[in-house]
Amino acid sequence: MAPDTETGVELEPAGVSLRPVLFGAVASVVLVLGAIWALNAVYDRQVPNRALPTPEQFSRPRVQTHQDEELHELLAEQRRRLTGYAWADQSRTLVRIPIERAMEIMAQRGAKAYAPLLPPGPATAGPEAGAQRTTTGQGRSSETPRSEGKP
Repeated sequence: MAPDTETGVELEPAGVSLRPVLFGAVASVVLVLGAIWALNAVYDRQVPNRALPTPEQFSRPRVQTHQDEELHELLAEQRRRLTGYAWADQSRTLVRIPIERAMEIMAQRGAKAYAPLLPPGPATAGPEAGAQRTTTGQGRSSETPRSEGKP
């Protein structure tokens, strides 16, 4: 290093050595390419079947020309389900009743409208359980309580 003529202080060299800079740049590129190659090799081993599924062709959109008719059919079907009687399941253990009739039944039950139909617990398991059943308001109960000693 040559000293400054005015101050007498030594300055930095006039130029930068090109070899260490180029070596560092080439080493960085080689390192990045090696990492990409290594990760690709690991991926190929872990996921051997990279076949892409064939693209699906979507159907053309269906233009609805009779929206009013479809709406009326939908509303009629919903009205029929809300106002008619039907079996709600195939085993014929659950019945669908009109909504007006369901509201009448709930009103007849009064304060016990949301109580369970059968009281929980051991009372439902014994022979006297039939006498303690509450009705749903759909008619008379077929089981009447028997008093002991009377036929």
